[in-house]
Amino acid sequence: MSLVIKEMKITLKSMTFWVVILLIGLFAFSQIGGDLTMIKEPKPNEEEYGLQPTKDPKKIQESTYQQLFPEYINNSYATYPLGFLKSVRLSNNQQKEIEKILTSASGMSIDELTKKYQESITSNSQTVFSFPVKKGYSYKEFQQNMHKTEKIIGKGSNFEEKRYKSKAVEPKTYQQAHKDFQKIIEEDQVSGAYARMVCDYFGIILALVPVFLAATVIVRDKRAQAQQVIFTKQTSTAKLIISRYFSCILLLVVPMLLFVLMPGMQSLTMAKNLHAQGNLLLFYQYVLGWLIPTILAVVGIGFLLTELAGGIVAILAQLLFWLANLFMNGGSITGSAGWNLIPRFNEVGQRELFNQMLPELIANRIFWSVVGIICCLLTVLLADYRRKGGALFGKDQ
Repeated sequence: MSLVIKEMKITLKSMTFWVVILLIGLFAFSQIGGDLTMIKEPKPNEEEYGLQPTKDPKKIQESTYQQLFPEYINNSYATYPLGFLKSVRLSNNQQKEIEKILTSASGMSIDELTKKYQESITSNSQTVFSFPVKKGYSYKEFQQNMHKTEKIIGKGSNFEEKRYKSKAVEPKTYQQAHKDFQKIIEEDQVSGAYARMVCDYFGIILALVPVFLAATVIVRDKRAQAQQVIFTKQTSTAKLIISRYFSCILLLVVPMLLFVLMPGMQSLTMAKNLHAQGNLLLFYQYVLGWLIPTILAVVGIGFLLTELAGGIVAILAQLLFWLANLFMNGGSITGSAGWNLIPRFNEVGQRELFNQMLPELIANRIFWSVVGIICCLLTVLLADYRRKGGALFGKDQ
């Protein structure tokens, strides 16, 4: 423990540490702002109550074809094969295959559909197109056609089953909106509803900037030309690297806990305004369980890549990895986890959606925690190998 404290004191003197903390604070508060999204109790006879995912087969079909037809018209299909947006242009024969799918689903010719689409474009260039799914068009036939569409366009399109189901929504009724509100009050205790959005924003920045601190900690001995002195000390490589790892974790977690205090207190104020009981402890449970695995992973990966190939390589590699993870969900920013380093939940409330996501999120957070710790242990092995005179890539490091 004394070595961890010593490492923390050394790191606290580093300009990189303070720049990292400043970046985390500026990013988080520029996104969250001084006032969180308001939660309001729905009242009867309001014009609208928001949207929710639908399980209605007809609405799923309509929603999916409404997205497919404009992409067909422009011959530009959005895909996310590696997490990045890639526009796919089809050949004439492939376009004819998509055309067959559209006409079989609607019972109309492509010219009739095109005319209907063009008439739906308003004077201010907004489109209010509603795709006419023909009567008797079965959901099974729809699934088969979407499978064909996916094969024609390629992997990562909006016509994979999981994606088109997630994009299909329907308006909430008053009863549904009131039920969702009660879940925020009773299950989330208001604070939990805000905590998920706060974790979403902090998760984005924490998936990147800790690598700068990790790289700095690993290379600082070389910069100070102190490596040989350290290698002759009695302290084992494992103890030294692990102490540095946990010192970095603590120096990132403590400021993070302070940064989230303001939105945490705001959630208590909101709960009071709703005549409910907020829960700051629940708020911090979300923060710790959601964000610490991200820090463990990024610092561990940063340690390993820096030890292996140098600080610049580690930073560039993490930047590319960060970008890939940021766009991995194909634009979905609420209720997405998978194996993404950056689980997304960019919305206040939606308790039902979170309940569906929770098992996936728990597995995700355990996975990245383990990845971070394994990377730290691999760093120990590499550093110890060098300490005993080993060489990497055919040369002494």
